[in-house]
Amino acid sequence: MRRLVPCTALCLVACNAFNNNTTAGDDATATESTAGTTDNPPTTTQPTDGGGLTDTTIYDIQQNKVTPSTLVRVKDVVVVSPTQFSGSGAGSVFVQELDGGEYSGIQLYIFPDTATELMAQGKVPKPGDKITVVGEYVEYKAMDDTGEETYSEINISLPDDITITGTADAPTPPVVSPPDIANGGALTEVWEGTVVTIEDVDVTNPDLGFGEFEVTGGVRVDDMFFLPAGGPKPPMGTTLTLTGPVMYNFGNFKLAPRGCDDFVGFECEGGNTTDTDTETTGPMAAVTIYDIQQGMVPPMQVVTVENVIVTSPLTFKGDGFFVQDPQGGEYSGIYVYINQNPDMLAVQPGDVVTINGLYNEFYDMSQITAGQAGDVVVTGTDAVPSPIVLDPADIATGGMMSENYESVLVSVENVTVAAAADQYGEWTVDGDLFVSDLFFTTDEWPQPMPGDTFSSLTGPLIYNFENFKLAPRTAEDLAP
Repeated sequence: MRRLVPCTALCLVACNAFNNNTTAGDDATATESTAGTTDNPPTTTQPTDGGGLTDTTIYDIQQNKVTPSTLVRVKDVVVVSPTQFSGSGAGSVFVQELDGGEYSGIQLYIFPDTATELMAQGKVPKPGDKITVVGEYVEYKAMDDTGEETYSEINISLPDDITITGTADAPTPPVVSPPDIANGGALTEVWEGTVVTIEDVDVTNPDLGFGEFEVTGGVRVDDMFFLPAGGPKPPMGTTLTLTGPVMYNFGNFKLAPRGCDDFVGFECEGGNTTDTDTETTGPMAAVTIYDIQQGMVPPMQVVTVENVIVTSPLTFKGDGFFVQDPQGGEYSGIYVYINQNPDMLAVQPGDVVTINGLYNEFYDMSQITAGQAGDVVVTGTDAVPSPIVLDPADIATGGMMSENYESVLVSVENVTVAAAADQYGEWTVDGDLFVSDLFFTTDEWPQPMPGDTFSSLTGPLIYNFENFKLAPRTAEDLAP
């Protein structure tokens, strides 16, 4: 079900986190992929445990004493933000050394499959958890108004790489001068990843776009922890005291309040909480695709969907496929993202499968992320449901039936090409219905001209880049 979620979904910093399927572009990156590049070469490295794992601290990482691209272990740090999930299911959370201070904080990026497993196990990090983490320390280029800096991050790729060892009080956020943490500020690197407070600042630009506003000193305030609903919008001149981690994305250092408690001087609703009693959501009982597509299941839930039929091959990139309830009809289909997991490459149309994974709305298209071995189990075979013949205008963008048939096999008959392929290889037919090359390589995909006709076009109805599109699965789905 396509929900009214802004396209300004959480933008994480990890560039290697792209979900490159063409059903939707990922929202998981904001910087150029240059892991291993720093302005200042590391001066020292920490001893390892003999297995290629470096025991270190956040202080040493943030002061360039650890070589980028090193597998590190950081012990007994405290979670200082909620874990926020992107549209792809990836997680992002900030942690700090217990003693706080300069260079004490860092952002953790949790890969989608790992985030799914942590949620299924009820082990998603929450504020106040004391944890030990293992992951790859990386540096990403951070281009701001003054030139190039770098942004530190630890990438978490396995569920066991986060171990909750107890609870701890978060350090008291230091009060800092706003210009020091704005773009080009003298202390952006010092406070990067650390929760800080700026006091008695005025809103100088209430709308920078993408859910951001600006306050005294040129500090951008980001609504990362208020997505997908969006953050507070205090009017021009409002005086605030704000708290949150110093983060970086889309060419700017920003302050990211974690919830309404971090806004003093303006009443707001929504966002996350910094309470240590926050519970994470574990797996739900079995649900149906109908339940999901009709809004009966909240996003970011681990779900089990039983005995549904695979209706498509893998996308041409091998990162997902479509399934449908055998009863068919409206609201019966959904996309399954597998992140090119080799254990699932044998899934094919007609397989009856049970899926365990993380349901989310990915750029307004419903999907289940099922990237771990055992998340998709073949229980038998059955006939692929017959496509439902519909009027192209009814399932095009804005069509009266487009929501109902998202991810369902449909056909349109006796259609004429209205516009030739654009730069993305997509062309349109009657009713302004886009036709997508999701299952085809560039060389295989036809390039019809305006006026060409097809007796039928068949495939799942997808949604990406703000348009509904028909995605033929094979050459047979393009009947001349």
